[in-house]
Order: sequence, then structure tokens, then C-alpha cells
Amino acid sequence: MESVYRTTFAAVRRAAGRILREPADCDSIVQQVFTDLVGSRRLRETYGGGDLAAWLSSIARHRALDFARRERRLTDLESAGEPASAADQLSEFRHELTRFALTLEPSKRKVLELRYVDGLTQMEAAAQLGMPRSTLEDWEKQIKRRLEAHLLGHENKRPDRREVA
Repeated sequence: MESVYRTTFAAVRRAAGRILREPADCDSIVQQVFTDLVGSRRLRETYGGGDLAAWLSSIARHRALDFARRERRLTDLESAGEPASAADQLSEFRHELTRFALTLEPSKRKVLELRYVDGLTQMEAAAQLGMPRSTLEDWEKQIKRRLEAHLLGHENKRPDRREVA
């Protein structure tokens, strides 16, 4: 299995990356593909031979498309009103992101910086921080929930119990 992972990972990651721009979303799709490959006999039985990387990439592409469609359905575009210029929106978002980052404890602020400013993969960021990738993934989910609440103006007065270190 390690050999399969090592030889096909790059192709699977590229396939997901062609659909999804968010590195954390790509990493989640890649993890899902390989987890299902190990855990699902039914999935393994659908492999009919040929290029294994192409087959796994196809699975990743379909899952990424499904993910993108789900995300698009969850976004209410009609309630957004008149769009501001792209430069104004980006400037405003950067300002809010900076304000948000200051509310995070230093370790989670570093995760935000490594993943979304420096563009490291989960594996690279986890290695640099000296933590398991799964912990980093959990922290990312917490950060995303908090960022969403911050941007929507629904910041919790109390921290989420799961986020207390």
C-alpha cells in the first residue's frame, strides 16, 4: 500500500487540485481517496487494471467535483447584493483576516500563516510545527469555523470546548 501511495499521490493531488483551489480541501479529498482505497473492498474490486494513478485520479476528480457542487449549493449568492469591485473586496478581506488572526493563539496563527499565506501542504506544515497531520487538520477546521463566524459577525463569546488546548 505504501508503494501505491508513493507512486500515485502526486497524480491524485493534481487531479483534486485542478478542481479545488483550497489546499485543505484538496488534502481532504486525497486523504478520502486513499482511506477508501484501504478500507473499501468494493472500491478495490472496481479497479479493472491499467494505470492505477489514472484510476485513482479519476476517483479524486469526481469526489472533488462533488465537493465543489456541495459547496456551491451552500453559498447563497442572491443574498449578497451588489458586488463591490474585486480590489475593494480583496482589501477588505485582507483587513478582516488580519483582525481575525490577532484573535488566535500563536500556535493556530502559525497554522494559518503556513497553510494559507505560505501555501504549504498539511504534511509540510505539520512537519514544520512538529505535530501530527491529523491534529493540524482538526485545527484548520476550528480556524475555518471561527473565521466564518468572525466574517459573519457571529463570534462566540465563549471559546469552543474542543478548541481549548
